[in-house]
Amino acid sequence: MTVPRPVTIATVEEELPAVTAYAQRHGWVANWDLEQLQLTFDGKHPADATPIRIIASVEGYRALPPAWTFEDPAGKRSLFPKAGSVGGKSSIFHGRRVICAPFNRLAYAQHGGPHSNWGGPEHWLEVRGHIRAATLANMLASILGHLKASPGVC
Repeated sequence: MTVPRPVTIATVEEELPAVTAYAQRHGWVANWDLEQLQLTFDGKHPADATPIRIIASVEGYRALPPAWTFEDPAGKRSLFPKAGSVGGKSSIFHGRRVICAPFNRLAYAQHGGPHSNWGGPEHWLEVRGHIRAATLANMLASILGHLKASPGVC
């Protein structure tokens, strides 16, 4: 699904104040890279203070969900949060090192993820019975909520 670059930029920039404000309120630094169409959020893992970067590649957003990943800001190692239980429900941090949520493009089988049962990433807003987040700020809030329940990184 192709979305013109200017449409993606306008859509993200409309949501940028909310997602940036949310990140700042929770101790994260947000960055918008217009050239790469990426949002990055730098902070620390709540369990062990490991520096961690969350990246949202937003090409094609809102027709497609962002591709959410984690990385070591220093680039020294691969890291991903360990799963923890959130309110008695399983974590969105999948053992295959992917954020397993309909709002993550990488969770879909078409992008190497475990879900062929969600109808493809273009149907991300229609998936029911799973965690739901329809804005970038809500997506970040969901990820940070699960990060709080994570016992560390692997």
